[in-house]
Amino acid sequence: MAEISRRERKKQETYERLYSTALYLFQTQGYETTSIEQITQRADVGKGTFYNYFDSKEAVALEFSRRRYQDLILKGRLSQSNTIRERLSSLLEAWADFMVHEREMAWVTIKQRDYAELDKGLHYGIMGVITLGQRGGELSDRFDPCFLAESLEGMALQHFIHWHVTQEGNLKEEMERTISLFFEGLFEHKMKA
Repeated sequence: MAEISRRERKKQETYERLYSTALYLFQTQGYETTSIEQITQRADVGKGTFYNYFDSKEAVALEFSRRRYQDLILKGRLSQSNTIRERLSSLLEAWADFMVHEREMAWVTIKQRDYAELDKGLHYGIMGVITLGQRGGELSDRFDPCFLAESLEGMALQHFIHWHVTQEGNLKEEMERTISLFFEGLFEHKMKA
């Protein structure tokens, strides 16, 4: 592996300093009340330097979300759960924990979703688990795994938006009900009632 140049190392250090400074300020004084000027002053760089690394404050929030989603996906891959349902349930439970714990940042990320540049971390994590389930025979291969992942992710995001706006309910419980609906389906659920 080639060693990175001093210049590249300095650029990476500046990027990480801006990123961590912004997160610190978001967490201590709130996302909305933090300005780019405050971030650059605390990071001891010029305001223009910020824009060399991030287009906006929202870009920092999206990077935070991307990194956290990667952590969730990695944990999902390492999960010792036996069934695909348990793995999806564990993944969405961890996602709900993140969304609840990082409520303000999660909301910024959801509001800023640009589908041309959307980080698909959660989507690919769900799709990976579904693909494994189809290959192993636990899930029908009747539907494309991408379609199934989009459907499940869409339900999860909609529940988060409702929970965030109304401040009602328990997001983790909503994820468990979403998984039940996803696996059991409306018809089968009606037959059990």
